[in-house]
Amino acid sequence: MAGIEECKALCDDKRFMQALDQARGQVGSEVRSAAEGAGYDRMRVNKPLGLVIRRNEKGEYELSRVRFNVLSGHECNGNNGMVCNFVKIRDDNSAVAILIGVPPKTRLESFNSEHFWVDYKKLARNARRPVFFMGTGVNAIRSLHITDGLTFSRVY
Repeated sequence: MAGIEECKALCDDKRFMQALDQARGQVGSEVRSAAEGAGYDRMRVNKPLGLVIRRNEKGEYELSRVRFNVLSGHECNGNNGMVCNFVKIRDDNSAVAILIGVPPKTRLESFNSEHFWVDYKKLARNARRPVFFMGTGVNAIRSLHITDGLTFSRVY
């Protein structure tokens, strides 16, 4: 993984990779539960969900809540159930990276199309942060990709 230029600094950091694995578990379970069963949610079904990975003053990584508005480059903070305070990710100095989980029906072959990359490259450019995105369906469950807004690579 260290050979991938887009995530060289982050992928060499063992604590970041642990936080990324934890985030992958959270995002994956939220995406799958929104699509079926007791967690079914009409607002979130078949939509990419994501979270922001932050680094606090102590150098530890923290994860935001899994939400569907991360793909648009902003995050809801201070939600009281009715009103949401949106913050742009690019203005958050503690934000290190973004992780997006694509819907379960997305096939692995889609990850190789330029059309598929457009949204994630745009998000990386607007947020000024690397964007990791992962498959959540059976066909793409073990895939993790990254973009810095210009290039696009598979991490594993």
